[in-house]
Amino acid sequence: MSTIAYAALTTAREKAQPGTSFTTSPPGLSGYVDAMAALVPGEVLALHAVILSVTTKTVNGVAQITDAVTLRWAFWGLIVMCILLYLLPRWLSRRWDNLDFLRMLIPPLAFAGWTMIQRATAFDALFPSAGDAPRTVIAIFLAVILGVGTSLLAQKADQKVL
Repeated sequence: MSTIAYAALTTAREKAQPGTSFTTSPPGLSGYVDAMAALVPGEVLALHAVILSVTTKTVNGVAQITDAVTLRWAFWGLIVMCILLYLLPRWLSRRWDNLDFLRMLIPPLAFAGWTMIQRATAFDALFPSAGDAPRTVIAIFLAVILGVGTSLLAQKADQKVL
């Protein structure tokens, strides 16, 4: 999905008459769509894949990081990019509210979760000794918490009276 789409969904929900954005008013979509958009920050996941292609190599079927310094910087740059990809559309729509401070954290945390669940990613450049089991379990819990939070924030946007 897309962080930009997540910001656009939030804006559309707030523009709709309160209580109608899930059914009759635009966007006319379930809150699960908001969760999918926020939890799959497609723009940064695609950039991360390209960055991995130049900072890792596969030897005997095993991915290895070849440039950990660049990958660490890329991780933080992609976190910032996630935030900006949410902030910019919301700022341009002039619809910013205090809940956006929470909403803007969801895509970067989701990105971190994606990098935790995979191997030989930017997360490994930051935490090379993190064990497979704890990082996977943390990422799973993070996904559930972020999914529920995103759905609740979609309901708040749906109820907003402008």
